[in-house]
Amino acid sequence: SGFDRRSAATDLDRMSSVATEPPPPGPSPQNRRGSAVFIAMALALQFTVPLTYLMRTDTSDERFTWRSLGGAEETTCRAESLLERLDGAREELELDALIQRDWVDYLQRDRRSVIEEFLRVQCENPGVLEVELRNDCNDADGVRAYKLRCGGERAYETRRTASR
Repeated sequence: SGFDRRSAATDLDRMSSVATEPPPPGPSPQNRRGSAVFIAMALALQFTVPLTYLMRTDTSDERFTWRSLGGAEETTCRAESLLERLDGAREELELDALIQRDWVDYLQRDRRSVIEEFLRVQCENPGVLEVELRNDCNDADGVRAYKLRCGGERAYETRRTASR
């Protein structure tokens, strides 16, 4: 029938038994040291990256912090933007029409880099003298207003006043 029981048994006899084989050698001390250093560095990185949040000036970006895992109540803000033209005319900008909804959310969360870029891009439009972004928030800081006078100045926060 093609299967020979005697040849299968002799093949098994020729293979070494698990009971008679010595165990495989363990890792060398150099490999153990290298593994320990790698694990220690990985753990240190896991603790260090979230701690950098404490050293930042823009604390609104909590992507790599321990707080992002907590269930703390998130600050909600309502953003408005005003644009002043060279002729003195002021107009309110419709944020949802200008930028994606995700970016509007970043503006409302006071993400400083997003705010500065938004104001800078709005200043590039012809005839614009000044752009202002105002966030009315439900936290202790209340109102945050950012202005950029077009012509190369950096965006600056003009007032931070509590509404309570």
